[in-house]
Amino acid sequence: MRKTPLLIGLTVLLWGTAVAFGQNNSWVAPCEPSLCNPCDPCGHSTASSFNFGGWLEMGIYTNSHGSKENGPMHTDSNRRTDFLMNQLYVFGEKEMNTRRGFDWGARVDFAYGVDGPNMQCFGDETFDRDLGTNKHGYGLAVYNLYGRLGYKDLTVTAGKFTGRVGWEGSASKDNFFYSHSYCYWIEPATHMGVIADYNLTDRLSIAAGWVTGADSSFKNPTNGQTILTGFEYALADNANVYYYINAGKQNYDLDDPATTYDYFVQSVCLEWDVTKRFTYVMQYNLRNDNQRGGSNTNAYGINNHFLYTLNKQWKAGMRFEWLRDNGGHFGEATQGDYYQLTWGLNWEPYKNVSIRPEVRYDWCKGAAPFADSTKSDQISGGFGMVLSF
Repeated sequence: MRKTPLLIGLTVLLWGTAVAFGQNNSWVAPCEPSLCNPCDPCGHSTASSFNFGGWLEMGIYTNSHGSKENGPMHTDSNRRTDFLMNQLYVFGEKEMNTRRGFDWGARVDFAYGVDGPNMQCFGDETFDRDLGTNKHGYGLAVYNLYGRLGYKDLTVTAGKFTGRVGWEGSASKDNFFYSHSYCYWIEPATHMGVIADYNLTDRLSIAAGWVTGADSSFKNPTNGQTILTGFEYALADNANVYYYINAGKQNYDLDDPATTYDYFVQSVCLEWDVTKRFTYVMQYNLRNDNQRGGSNTNAYGINNHFLYTLNKQWKAGMRFEWLRDNGGHFGEATQGDYYQLTWGLNWEPYKNVSIRPEVRYDWCKGAAPFADSTKSDQISGGFGMVLSF
């Protein structure tokens, strides 16, 4: 039984490969921007494509206190001061093209490493959580496993898919910084369920669906009563706003129905390309977990990214964030205000290599989560390296 999610994923991947190679267009290479015609990108307007890819991320993080752990909310492993493999990530995808009408798509992603356990269905301890973790904290996750049907402006996605709430993701290649923001920790990493997306206009798209809560699966029959809805709107050619809500009933323990919570999380994100080189991102997150007849937790925060492209190989970034925790949402951290300021660089010496050094300063007013709960501030830093294939 523990191998069931892996077998399902491999079956979908092999089946999608067979179908894709059996079409008249057989296989289409990923889009190369330098070769694209803006009116007909890469000549793919009448054909779907099937793509494979992935990356390997590894790195190290340490702190000024010399403590074994860097404290809460740094990276998915809370970053022991060892050189670790964060993610060995592979994916296969059959893309859709609905310009002329109906089409279908599918995707499966696997991730192994110290990030793996927080990409599993850890919310209800089911599905790929059965793949487990070893004593060093490494685990295997089925990060995406979904199918899609589309007709012109309508797309319906069913299966396990990455969370819509927030701006950062667990897939490291898509993030600028090696460490995570606080807001990342109060938003769901994945969902399982069904969601429909519809393009109302060239600028506005809406989404609505039913999912099994935060980081949970269909295997939990008592944990499937949440909605996922939102919209994405282009304020201008260089600015977009995203708003999503996930709300309903959440159960974190299959063996204890008393751990049922009224769950609500929302996120507003603004992404603005101020110039061709400078991008500003603002994110506001709010999360409530109200246990029925029990304790409540609440956290909210504002996260800012300032990203600047220096040249083709170098990018610089700064992240400033404040988060209010009103009741021990993070477990180790309790009630208080938490701040972090991070400076980082992205260096791409080669097309498929990205090196991400950063320095981070955290401080709090309230609990003291750093250096075995004896310090209220901390300087930390390290670097991650991503090798894409």
